[in-house]
Amino acid sequence: MRERVAGERLRIAQEVHDVVGHGLAAIKMQADVALHLLDRDPDQAQRSLQAISRTATEALSEVRSTLAVVRRKDTDRAPTPGLDRLDDLRRRMTEAGLRVEVETTGTRRELPDAVDVAGYRLVQESLTNVLRHSEQKIATVRLRYDPDAVVIEVSNPDAGDHTGDGTGFGIRGMAERVGSVGGEFFAGRTPDGRFTVRASLPTGGKA
Repeated sequence: MRERVAGERLRIAQEVHDVVGHGLAAIKMQADVALHLLDRDPDQAQRSLQAISRTATEALSEVRSTLAVVRRKDTDRAPTPGLDRLDDLRRRMTEAGLRVEVETTGTRRELPDAVDVAGYRLVQESLTNVLRHSEQKIATVRLRYDPDAVVIEVSNPDAGDHTGDGTGFGIRGMAERVGSVGGEFFAGRTPDGRFTVRASLPTGGKA
């Protein structure tokens, strides 16, 4: 029982880290844009401030839904996002100043919940790291649906430091997420000079 409770607390801590870290990175970038354009282009500055408001509202809502599980006495897990919400994630990152290209191959299908969440958080954390640490604000997300796995790759032309914020929930956190569902994980520089995060998440042949 204690192990299950400890595991759930760790899961919640990781979820909160990912949501807050992503939200704050996006808000900081949008705020920098607003400050830079405040005098020269008030209309664009206002759009950045509106994006800040949307990002903050979405992040707060997700944190509340995640923390709600702590206040419940049953074992229901808080609702969490999946790969079907990548369009929303791309929109938020675009508003924050990151250009995101998404390429999908194979037939999209329903995934096991744990795999779906792990895949979404992997993309979210990878894009957040690009936003925080890369000078080139562009990323490519590739999804490939194989019969028994979903393969995810996020790459950025800048092979600089994408290791995260040092709290243990950056690259290491992504590796742990992937490992928890029995997947394979890679993060590092590739021969073409890009920084790439790649994961193969087994789906058990779920169609």
